[in-house]
Amino acid sequence: AAMRMRRSLALCYHLTAALLLLAFLHAPLAGAQPLPWQLCDSAAGNYTEGSAYQANIRALAGGLPRNASASPALFAKGAAGAAPDAVYALALCRGDTNASSCAACVAAAFRNAQQLCAFNRHATMFDDPCILRYSGQDFLANVTDNSGRFVAFNGNNVSAGAAAAAFDAASGRLVNATADYAAGDPTRRFGTGEEGYDATYPKIYSLAQCTPDMEAADCRSCLRDIIEKFTPQYFVGKPGGRVFGVRCNFRFETYSFFSGRPLLQLPDVLPPAPAPAPAAAEEVCTTRV
Repeated sequence: AAMRMRRSLALCYHLTAALLLLAFLHAPLAGAQPLPWQLCDSAAGNYTEGSAYQANIRALAGGLPRNASASPALFAKGAAGAAPDAVYALALCRGDTNASSCAACVAAAFRNAQQLCAFNRHATMFDDPCILRYSGQDFLANVTDNSGRFVAFNGNNVSAGAAAAAFDAASGRLVNATADYAAGDPTRRFGTGEEGYDATYPKIYSLAQCTPDMEAADCRSCLRDIIEKFTPQYFVGKPGGRVFGVRCNFRFETYSFFSGRPLLQLPDVLPPAPAPAPAAAEEVCTTRV
């Protein structure tokens, strides 16, 4: 079974246009698309080369990477300029990364946003290990607005019938426990988790995070919303998946994808078994929601 699984795993990012009300209205990308993933909102209008708006983006790009990396929570937000050329920005790095990686990721996200969303006043970049959004609208005032998201999932299936249902129950238990842990972290709103499962999937791993300016209840509500909304639609019977959002995000996999020991360890579902040889890559499908 392990050999068949390894043969079936291939790295391919399939982008699917999701015509939902909360999706940003930009042309769907075609073909293979590794990280970073961008959301470009052309409906919010454009700026021009040499404009005050562009200068304000560049001013934020000069300070936000440093501010995020210097923060204990690896988080920064700020504004530059005055209306109608004011720009608001937010950067969040994963809680398991280090300061230098955080700064480099945020700086690259600013560069990528200005290239991939060229002259759009509103742009969002999702990458590992950081997320960036800037906009001419003050989205910073609403800490619970998590609109504009990407969903990615492993294109393989766990198995049919009861085995898939059991895996879904185990991964769901871990994802929700990790969300509880993240919401309860007063500094970073970040959590990682691990749970032993079976011989085919010896471990399940998870990660959850919110921006640290959210209250604990708002963080848990944000995570609950994306877990309950997208798990039934995309993750049933899947050995891995993630939801990227600016305000909160989560991920689960059958391989370790975060740095350091898990902050949360659930009891094993079954007695541990020897781990199979690691797969080369996972098949991933993505969609904008």
